[in-house]
Order: sequence, then C-alpha cells, then structure tokens
Amino acid sequence: MRDSEPQSGLNFNFIVPIAMLAVLLLVPFSINAVLHMLSAKRIHNPVIMKLPLDSTVITIPSEVKQYEPFEVAVNLETKHLAKFLNEIVATASEGTSIHGIRGVVSPNMKAEIAGDDFEIDRLGAQDPVSDYGGTAKWRWRVTPESSGEQVLRFQLHIVTQDNVQADTKVLGLAEANFSVQANLSEWMKRNGVWVAVLLTVLAVAFYGLRRRYARQLPI
Repeated sequence: MRDSEPQSGLNFNFIVPIAMLAVLLLVPFSINAVLHMLSAKRIHNPVIMKLPLDSTVITIPSEVKQYEPFEVAVNLETKHLAKFLNEIVATASEGTSIHGIRGVVSPNMKAEIAGDDFEIDRLGAQDPVSDYGGTAKWRWRVTPESSGEQVLRFQLHIVTQDNVQADTKVLGLAEANFSVQANLSEWMKRNGVWVAVLLTVLAVAFYGLRRRYARQLPI
C-alpha cells in the first residue's frame, strides 16, 4: 500500500504537465480548424459597404489561407465621393449633420485597414500609392494569423474645411469577410520546437515509468 502511493504521485506529476502542454499546443489549432469548417458553410457577402458605393472599389481574393500573405486594394473615385458628401451636407436640415461632417469635404483622403487576426504591412492612415484623374489607389499586404471567419475593416480619413477651421473625420468604408483556411503544415513549422519538446517529454516519461515498473516486477 505504501509503494502504490508514491507510484501514483509520480504518475500524476508526469501526466499533469504533459496534458497541459498538449492542451496549449493542440487545442488552439483544433478550435481554429473547427471554426473554419463551420464558417465555410455559412453564406455571407464578402464585402459589406458602409457608404453608398459599389463593392468593386474593394479588391480581395476569393480564398485565403492561414499564414499566407495576400494583397488588398482600394480604388476609389475620391472626387465623386467628396462631391456626393458635400451635396448631402449642403442639403441637410439645420442642426443635423451626416457622420458629424460640417463644411466642405476635400477629395484628398487617406485610407486605413485593420483586423484583429491579421498582420498588415502598413498600419494607420495611409496616403494613396497613386492618385490620378480623381481616382486614388491604395494597396496593402495582409497575412492572416488565424483560421476561421475573419473580418478586415476599411476606413477613410477625410479632411473638411468649415470657414477657417479644418477638421478630420473617420468614416467606415467597408468590412471584408474572409473564411481563412487552416494551414497545418505552416502551423507545424512555426510550432515544431514545442511539438518536439512535447514528444521528448512523453518519451522520457514513458521510458522512466517503464523502468520503474520493470524494477518492481518479481524476478
């Protein structure tokens, strides 16, 4: 009876850290994979516009994979948008405002994208990479860090002039929905060291327990 208590304690001391390490490594990937399978069955509009513009101003790939970078683009006729916003502001009743806009909207705009589980090459408000004929173009390189259903948010930073006072407003332009495919091979590359540590710990624990049991067997 006395021998069984230390033995059970030893087994418990081995099992707990091994189980915790397995949970930390394997469970997050499993959850992401399940979420991806569930989200893939949902039918959703990939681009939801926040302003009355055609969704073709946003260019995104039809399929994306975890850890693999892709390009996102915005091609926007800023002069037409500024004219449209100025017409709304001019016709708004006194005491009301559209998105808090007052004064005249400038066609010189900046754009920004953000996402909780994306690595983005350029953060914050960005000047267009080109602006010709009233059409501004922005480009970003984006890498999804998690699988499953993810969202990228697009915003415009506009400048208004009200008499002598200049102001900056941030407008929601769109939301892009992605169903990110899980990438097991890349996940293994990034977490290979921890997987190797887990396997080593399991092998050492198994070998140690086997030797202990072998010594206790009657000759």
